Amino acid sequence: MLRNVRRPRNHVPPNYEGANAVRDKLLKEITDLQTKLDNLSGSPSQNNLSAAQSFKEMIYSREELLNNLDKQKDECASFGVERKLQ
Repeated sequence: MLRNVRRPRNHVPPNYEGANAVRDKLLKEITDLQTKLDNLSGSPSQNNLSAAQSFKEMIYSREELLNNLDKQKDECASFGVERKLQ
């Protein structure tokens, strides 16, 4: 007699080992961009204004990536993804 037996599924938790490296890289880039932005404060020429705006946008986008990374880790932990299934 044949039975349809399901094998238990193994849950693979997300791997956040690389997340700390990404976070460190984003923080370093934000610091470098902030330093470059601070150094542009000299003369208000058109080139400096466009460069300052570009640096501000790059800083903002990296901060958003950093926030999303933290948010994803928090969501996974709140849903119990890191716990093993019984």
